[in-house]
Amino acid sequence: MMNRRTLFTSTVATAVSATPIAKALARDVAKADGLELDVEPRGSRGLFERLPSLNAESGLDFHTGYRVWMYKSLHRSALKQAFKLLRENGLKPTDDLPIDDAVALFTSDPTIALDLHNWERTQEIMWREIKAVYDKNADLYLEELASAEKQGPGSLELKPDIFIPDYAKYEIHIQPGGYVGDRFSGYIYYHGQNVVFPNGNYQDNLQVSWSRAMPRPADGKVQRVLDQGCSDGQFSMVLKRMFPDAEVWGDDIAAPMLRFAHMRTVEHNMNINYVQGLSEESQFPDGYFDLVTNNLLVHEMPADKVRDLAKEAFRVLRPGGVFYPLDSYTGDQPRNTALSKYDAWRNYRWNHEVWWMEYYDLDIAQAMRDAGFEVDENGPAGRTDTTRNVIGYKRA
Repeated sequence: MMNRRTLFTSTVATAVSATPIAKALARDVAKADGLELDVEPRGSRGLFERLPSLNAESGLDFHTGYRVWMYKSLHRSALKQAFKLLRENGLKPTDDLPIDDAVALFTSDPTIALDLHNWERTQEIMWREIKAVYDKNADLYLEELASAEKQGPGSLELKPDIFIPDYAKYEIHIQPGGYVGDRFSGYIYYHGQNVVFPNGNYQDNLQVSWSRAMPRPADGKVQRVLDQGCSDGQFSMVLKRMFPDAEVWGDDIAAPMLRFAHMRTVEHNMNINYVQGLSEESQFPDGYFDLVTNNLLVHEMPADKVRDLAKEAFRVLRPGGVFYPLDSYTGDQPRNTALSKYDAWRNYRWNHEVWWMEYYDLDIAQAMRDAGFEVDENGPAGRTDTTRNVIGYKRA
């Protein structure tokens, strides 16, 4: 194998010699044994790959800190105002309202409006700033992705001529280009989580927490695992650590996300297989998997596609297999209250979650029953904001 220091200093640094980070890039030596070209000019913190410049990282750190303040201060003030409005209108927090009335009630308050404005604007700025970093050094990062595609462990199967339905092309949570429309979607999503999620997600800690309650088949056998809609592969990597001897697969329609997922997987020397395709129309054999799971996928699909997703999970699971979807309404999150309807509406209207209202009205447990599963609606909770989660069992 070519000497990696020579590769980096002669080829890569020369290619980016006009950029502000050229000297740092020239000093970078990849840390992972298997990856010939690994662009981490400022190193990493544990699992987290730092942004390539101090300017970019400090800007993102500011947005992250600001969002933490928002969650702890501004958002709480907005909730207090919401409860006050309910009381003034003779309503309790658990009372329902038609959605139009709920929206009209809460959007009339300046504190609630300020909370919404800050929530969206910080997200838009964050996406724009991360995208600019990778666009500025496009050749280098495209080379990093291309280098990883030629390596293992694990595999990456992309299908350049695959049909991508319109529902998958939206700029979900206002991420520029969405998952399929920007060549650096994986990088953008990976770094953006640290602003979007309270207190960040620097060590894949959210995916780790979601996995702790992962159910197993009754016979305890987990030889093959599928992560539906795996996006940037963080959950797939957690699943591989949880089941190190299992064959782990991740599927997704978005090639840019899969390329990033595979690159990061190779860097960490993990044997995971990624394949491009619709999770609700996978090409896996009948009864192939012991465990099928997903996280934060269902709300990004139309309701009819979610039903197809459950049917596909049932088809590819062996008898005795387990289906464990994790999302905002797969547990015991509040539903059918004035405030929950407003929250759903603001995600739909302002966060570009175009299928959120369909998801809000979807009975995921019934969709799983219709697919053939025996459903436990009181399974162990994968998310910290719930006490339970729905689980589907395929009869042995």
